Amino acid sequence: MDTILALQRFASPGLDRFMLLVTDLGSQEAYTVLLVLGYLAVDAAFGRRLGVVFLAGAYLNDLVKVLVAEPRPFVVDRSVARSAAAIATAPGSSFPSGHAQSAVIFWGLAALQFRRLWFWVVAAVLVVLIALSRVYLGVHFPRDVWGGLAFGLVIVLVSLLLRRLAFNPGLVATLALGLVVPFALHLLVPTSNSNVYLSVASAFIVGPAIVTHRARGSVIVRLLMSLVGLLLVAVVMTASSALMPEELKRGALGGYVRYFVIGLTGTLLAPLVCRALRLSGGPVAAASASKNL
Repeated sequence: MDTILALQRFASPGLDRFMLLVTDLGSQEAYTVLLVLGYLAVDAAFGRRLGVVFLAGAYLNDLVKVLVAEPRPFVVDRSVARSAAAIATAPGSSFPSGHAQSAVIFWGLAALQFRRLWFWVVAAVLVVLIALSRVYLGVHFPRDVWGGLAFGLVIVLVSLLLRRLAFNPGLVATLALGLVVPFALHLLVPTSNSNVYLSVASAFIVGPAIVTHRARGSVIVRLLMSLVGLLLVAVVMTASSALMPEELKRGALGGYVRYFVIGLTGTLLAPLVCRALRLSGGPVAAASASKNL
């Protein structure tokens, strides 16, 4: 608690707004946009790997939170919460920090992919700021942030090791494993967000195995592909929220299927629409897609 109070000695309304903006860069909504952008506009093979590793990491983070069940700082001392908006960014238990872990995984893998000094600097600054914002806002203890950073680093290293093994099960096995394993984990070892993380991870495995997307063309073309994907995802998400009964959305099966369809909208439907609009190209049902995992 001493570190939180020490940081909050510099508190001001302006700094509160800045830190809340920084912490929102690590929100589920922000990463949804970034993952769609990465897959459709930057590099589909890398975007696929990033999506699977990132979402698997988010699920593991959720699982550890359930097992540890550490209270948040503002639960221990309500006065450290900078605002109700800050509290709204911190559901569930405290250890390890999901924001810190996700920042390391996303920006670490992105920096390893692009290998540019300026990108490494930007990635490092974002990771530090996001981690720092969680402590300043009073929603994490320093140990939670350090734990999240460590977990994220381990997940990145394990993902790199697995990639070196060049595991290529083939199209049929990829589809079977991609459909069965995440769903089985969701049913057998559920968390509050396993329906989201595991279903979308499944979509990142299955969708590209059926339809190969090629992120190519000018910057304008790539941005248009991203826009197509984001609009489709937003439409399906909004429509499913409005049309599905609340009890079905919250059910183990209904919630999983809903987010699986949303995930496939970005990894399968959006590439097909981009091809129809002549924004991209690529063969359908590419048996070699599994090598991109």
